[in-house]
Parts: sequence; C-alpha cells; structure tokens
Amino acid sequence: MRTDLFLPPQPAPSYVPAPFEGLVLRPERVERIGDHRWSVWVGADQLVDREWEGGRRGFLADSEANAELTELLWQRHWDFGVVGSLVLGAAEIRVLRTGGRGAGTVQVEAPEVLDGVQRLGVLRCAVEDGFPRDCLERALVRVELVTGPAVGIVRGELDAEDRRRNPATAQDELIRDPNLLRVMRQFRADGVRFAVRRGEVREPYDAEGDGRCVTVEEATSALACLAPGARLEVAHAAADAAGRERLWADRGGEAYRVVFNDGTQALGVLRAVEIARRVRGVVARMGRGKRYGHAHLWRDVPQLAVWAVGRQLPLVDLHKEARGPGAVDWDALVQERLEGLTVGVAEGLRTAYAAIRPTGESGRRLRHETVRGLAFWEELLDAYGSYGDAAALDSL
Repeated sequence: MRTDLFLPPQPAPSYVPAPFEGLVLRPERVERIGDHRWSVWVGADQLVDREWEGGRRGFLADSEANAELTELLWQRHWDFGVVGSLVLGAAEIRVLRTGGRGAGTVQVEAPEVLDGVQRLGVLRCAVEDGFPRDCLERALVRVELVTGPAVGIVRGELDAEDRRRNPATAQDELIRDPNLLRVMRQFRADGVRFAVRRGEVREPYDAEGDGRCVTVEEATSALACLAPGARLEVAHAAADAAGRERLWADRGGEAYRVVFNDGTQALGVLRAVEIARRVRGVVARMGRGKRYGHAHLWRDVPQLAVWAVGRQLPLVDLHKEARGPGAVDWDALVQERLEGLTVGVAEGLRTAYAAIRPTGESGRRLRHETVRGLAFWEELLDAYGSYGDAAALDSL
C-alpha cells in the first residue's frame, strides 16, 4: 500500500542565497552617479558594527573637529549627515533593487574606507558611550561607493583635495552679522559699496567722487579707534590683519560689539574711515624723508596717531545725523580742523617719544618691535597725556 498518499503536502523548494560576508546596506535611497560609482543614504546604525580598513589617518579622538562633530551627533543627530559623506571603495558592488529609487539591498564586497575615518570613529565612540540605537537609525549618512578603476581615481582626488581646500576664516563669517548686513544696505542706498567678503573687487576709496568703496578692513581699523567706547587695546589689535582676524573671530565678544553693534550706522562708518585716512595721510607726509630723531614714529604706527586724534573728537556723536542746534558739523571738522589737529597731536607724540626714549632705538627690526607693542603705546600715551592735549589745541 502506498503510504506517501497520507503525508502532508511539502512546500515547493525556494532559492536561498549564499551567505554574504561583506558589508550589507539597507539604504533609504540608492542612486547611480557614474561609472563604478553609487550614492546611498543609510542610517548610521548600519556603519558601526564592524572593523574598518583604509584611510590615511587613524581616528583622531582628541581633535577639535571631532569634538564638534561628536557634539552635533549627541545634540542634533538628525543633522549629523546633512553635510559630508563617507567614501568606500570595494572589490565589487551589487545593488539588489526591490522597487523604485529607494528600498533595496546593497552588497559591498571587501569594503575599505577612502574617506570618512573620523566620522566613523565618532559614531563608534558614541555607541560605546551609550548613544541610543534608535537615534543612530534616524541619523542618515550619505555613503559614496566606488569600485573598479574609480577607486584609484577617487583616492587620488581625495588626497589632493586637502591641498585645494580654501580654509574658512573669521572674515568669511562676517556676512552673517545682521549689523553688518544692515550697514551694507545703508551704504548701497547711498551709492557706496561696503566690501565685506574676501574675494570681492576692492575699488579705490574716493572721498569726493561717485562709485566709492569702503572695505571692512579699513572700517574695522578706523572704528577700533573712533567708535564710541573704543579701547586702546582694541585699536592696537585692529592695526594689522592678524589682529583684525582675532577681533572678527569673537563676534559675540565685547571688543567686537564696540566696533560693530546695533548703533553702528553707515554714516558713522564713512566718517570714521574718512577721518582715519586723512590722519594717516597727514602723518605720512610729516614723516616722509625724515631719517633722524624720532620721526619714524609717524611712519611706523599711524594707527596710534588715529587713536590719539580720536581722543580730541566728539566721538559720542559719530553715528548721529548732524541736525539741530548744538549738532556736530562733521564736514567742517574734517575739512577745516582735522589737519591742524593731527599735526599738533603727531608732534606731541613725537616729543613724548623723544622724552621717554631720548637716544632712540638702533636697528629697524628692534625699532618696529618696540614702537608697535601695546606696552609701548601705553607708556607713550601716559607721557603724552601730561601736555599732549594742550599741544594739540594750540595747533588749531
């Protein structure tokens, strides 16, 4: 008798794929971006449970960049992958579609890191510190996959990218200061261009003609001396490019807020720049060709002259419109009185310099190091203060 007639029906045999030992990704989205290149978006949880090979550097756990990236992951994990990407090379890449542009499986055979060791290290350390797995799943990261001949090309271009990168500076962030944006709009309405960003064409400043251009460098140097509440150490710092960069880097700091704040107006910036340029022009003429005594002071530290002249001016009204009785007539002050005031102040500074350093300094390098130091400025102004105001007023 046939007993197989009473056996339960057996399911039809199904295909079981061979186990895959490489990296298996379940991306949210898959795009082919070129020959041998794919772009996939995956949750960060899919990138943490393996030992990675490749990369020029190991994980730099103590770097400032990684500390900031770690803070971003913990505070706003949903923004962790908004910029940047991982780049993985592979012996082979197989994309198994299950429909549409998104869902599917990507098999990466023999993966190696071409770029992204630091980001992967941040993820690994966060998991070790107890970062929630569900948050990792929601932290989408863009992964670029390359294979075949593209691996060598991409690796070479990544190595070269560090040399090509233009690092950001503090000046690059100034365009996001609402006070500077407001001043730029005011200048634009008056037909004056306020050049804030690096790389902009810097036209000559013409105090009398049209098409004028004021740069943020000269505005910063001038306001550091002439803005209401300006301090000597800020004026000293703003005298050179390195000092201005440090000032701009701390946009929330007190020194920066003295220079650019809610009360800063284009009119006041233009006045400060015009005054500073005229003072510099006067002391440059006074020091021209004079190789004796202490006249080199005028050539070496014109910023100090701007500061000292500023102490004789009604700076509290710098950003105010000249209207009504008692208002400062800035045009008359600049055109009729500023040169005489500058000559008096500059002579007073030179006389004070000769009094505290009667033999002068020998050697150009030492001379520059001495007179350009903040300590010397303070010493000189203390000596100048005992008679400098009277000397300046006598010149008017």
